[in-house]
Amino acid sequence: MFTASMTAQNSASLAPGAGVSRELERSRAARISDLRYNVEFELQRGVRQMQGTETLTFQLADASTDLPIDFRDGTLDQLVLNGHALAPEIKDGHLLLPAGLLHLGEDTVTLRFRSRVDTAGAAITRYEDNEDGSEYLYSLFVPMDASMAFPCFDQPDLKARFSLTIDAPTEWTIISNTAPLRKTSSGSVSQTVFSEKKPISTYLFAFAAGPWVSVHHTPGSPDVYVRKSQVKRAEPEVPELQTITQQGMTWLAEYFKQPFPFPKYDMVLIPGFPFGGMEHAGATFLREDAMLFRQAPTAADRFGRDITTLHELTHQWFGDLVTMRWFDDLWLKEGFAQYMAYRAMDALHPETDPWKHFFEDIKPQAYGIDETEGTTPIFQDIPNLKDAKSAYGAIVYQKAPAILKQLEFRIGPDAFRRGLQLYLAQHAYGNAEWSDLIEAFHTASGQDVKSWADAWVLRRGMPEVTAAFTCSNGQLTELSLHQHDVLPDNYVWPISTNILLQGRSDAHQTVHATLDTAEAVIPIPAHTACPAFVYANAGDYAYGRFLLDPKSASYLAPADKTDARDVPLTRIPEPFLRSQLLTSLWENLRKADFSPSDYARLALLDLDGEEDESISRILGGHLATTFHAYMSRPGNLRVIAYAILRDRMLNAPTLGLRIVNFRSLVSLADAPRAWMDLDALLTGQEKIPGLELRPLDRWNIVGKLISSGSPLAADAFAAEQKADRSTDGLKYAWAVQAGRPDAQTKQQYFASYVESPKDAGAEPEDWLTQSLRPFNAWNQQELTEPYLRRALDQLPEIKRDRKIFFLGAWLGAFLGGQTSAAALDDVHAWLSQPNIDPDLRRKVLENTDELERTVRIRKKFGE
Repeated sequence: MFTASMTAQNSASLAPGAGVSRELERSRAARISDLRYNVEFELQRGVRQMQGTETLTFQLADASTDLPIDFRDGTLDQLVLNGHALAPEIKDGHLLLPAGLLHLGEDTVTLRFRSRVDTAGAAITRYEDNEDGSEYLYSLFVPMDASMAFPCFDQPDLKARFSLTIDAPTEWTIISNTAPLRKTSSGSVSQTVFSEKKPISTYLFAFAAGPWVSVHHTPGSPDVYVRKSQVKRAEPEVPELQTITQQGMTWLAEYFKQPFPFPKYDMVLIPGFPFGGMEHAGATFLREDAMLFRQAPTAADRFGRDITTLHELTHQWFGDLVTMRWFDDLWLKEGFAQYMAYRAMDALHPETDPWKHFFEDIKPQAYGIDETEGTTPIFQDIPNLKDAKSAYGAIVYQKAPAILKQLEFRIGPDAFRRGLQLYLAQHAYGNAEWSDLIEAFHTASGQDVKSWADAWVLRRGMPEVTAAFTCSNGQLTELSLHQHDVLPDNYVWPISTNILLQGRSDAHQTVHATLDTAEAVIPIPAHTACPAFVYANAGDYAYGRFLLDPKSASYLAPADKTDARDVPLTRIPEPFLRSQLLTSLWENLRKADFSPSDYARLALLDLDGEEDESISRILGGHLATTFHAYMSRPGNLRVIAYAILRDRMLNAPTLGLRIVNFRSLVSLADAPRAWMDLDALLTGQEKIPGLELRPLDRWNIVGKLISSGSPLAADAFAAEQKADRSTDGLKYAWAVQAGRPDAQTKQQYFASYVESPKDAGAEPEDWLTQSLRPFNAWNQQELTEPYLRRALDQLPEIKRDRKIFFLGAWLGAFLGGQTSAAALDDVHAWLSQPNIDPDLRRKVLENTDELERTVRIRKKFGE
């Protein structure tokens, strides 16, 4: 072996720049094949670096130019290419393999390196368990952070076979994508060797290390690993998690006509995990608190856990078996995983009413973004993977599954299923683009799916749809639909829907309609009785804002009625339809076409006797937004709301309803009487029948007392801090104190927010996220508005240094805590600056929309 005269330094001028550009991706994908990584990591307790070695082998089709390998945030100690030692140098996150030493055909690269391990801001995260002093490490590489941990070709379309060896403390358990081949010990250190993996992308390669414990190990069922301090807490929950996962594996394999793609499947419950889950091939990581509830759970909470579990499981096919070629097609994995989770739940547990949950939990988030100037098409142009974080959000996670529901309705469930089977069979263990999927649907259905997809995938925004009808002599004589773009782009979308014609009695009729133009007269059956109201999206198959026409709205929610028995909307027997109609009226309020006080009165009439948990939760959230944002003086309405919530919290017929109303009550506990109620719940003087408050329930009460300035807050905080010394308890204690209504607190917390995650002693990212809402409490705008401009100025650093969803949480908290025209002026002043990152501009516009609506509503109604 000798030192090559041509070094990486000599070729540095040819470095491709920061990140992974689309040009670099295409160049490497055309040159490299049959890629293999043999990686060895050395893990130790308490250290801030991980040592590693690796050998890469690959076939090279073109050796005429230098070949960049990605590696950033680490130190390269040795680099050997085809037997030649090179002087290692990293520039802009790349090291260059010089063309003069590359071979056509097989090439071998050997490296020795050191990578950062930290509690925040690193690809390898360390978690310290305060309950027993244990330490846990886990990797998280999406979208391009594998190159922070080890040198690699960090792009999704260079799938590779990985072999992994980890040296770690003997008492640690190591979990990775495959099962371990063997574990050998030498003193206090053990070596765990894993079998070679099926071809996967770098972001799907993963490991978790620490004293993990497999709970309820059952041969033939997925293993679930938790930290050892949480075994007792996990034991009653894990069987349910294993059951829904096993049911999902069986159903999905049959539905897709494709067996489970990997040799095994484990789930690791990660404390402080920044996502709900991450679908590493064969080893999904799930946020511990999303699986092991720290609040008393409702049926909706358990449903949400099942959906998260099925979402990550579906990724083993959509994302892992077949992976998008580039992150502009992120929806190919996320949108389908989300839709298929609800599809599976409908097949496995229809009694949970999955499509109602879909409407309530998926659609509002999509609409809330898609009606803003910051929205994007589902297919998003990502010129460089360093910008891929911007693709994550409601357009991919909520709009994409919503239009997939529309597509299945349009082409039929059989053709939809055949298309998915064809797509997975054609691209197994490879990569695909959205055009491949559309072609599969076209082949399976024989329909022009491409024109439909061009409209919904390549355009931003959504339609607003209204119905109109006329009657004569008790008969419906004309029915029409109208659509217009909610944005000034003037697009027209292809829409398929069912229109409900509801009579004054139980008689009703559904008419199928297609709307591919701005307006259309809908054929109606002869002798159709004049409906009492019309709703243009029965069953929620279409995507768009569907508003009630004036006649339907006035019938359903007459303004002069004060008794729920006289309000037809509250007497709609089907919860799904009732939820849709309430949402339509809420959208009228958000458009400033319906007054906040009128909506609040209607919500209170329904809430007082509502028996559906989800609707009760939604109404409670709407009332909090109405009183805290849309009405400057809610007066007696808030008093009435609190009284209803208190009664329902104590006397509702089911535990789930009592929990939901308890949570809503905490959000509205803004007066001395309410503080006394909260304190009584904390001390046990008042008990909610059947409910034992869990840690997060208690911390939420303490946080409310603190942020509302209650004199009871200090004692309540001290008692809870003493009682909960867990790591999560420390996090909650730190977070709720951000809500203290004084200038010094705001200054101290904001200083911690802008601290680099690489600094020693920096708070973990989940601590920061937990504290953002308390910091921006609704009643502290005089204290927080001065930080708004500074929060916006911090966006470039957040985008660069923080995990995927932190930027959205940051903007949602800082903008969501404001209601004034002055705050809106601050945002507009920031947006008027030249040379703002276009992606950040879009994100700010997304989150400014609600503030603009709030200012508009308050100005119009002056309530």
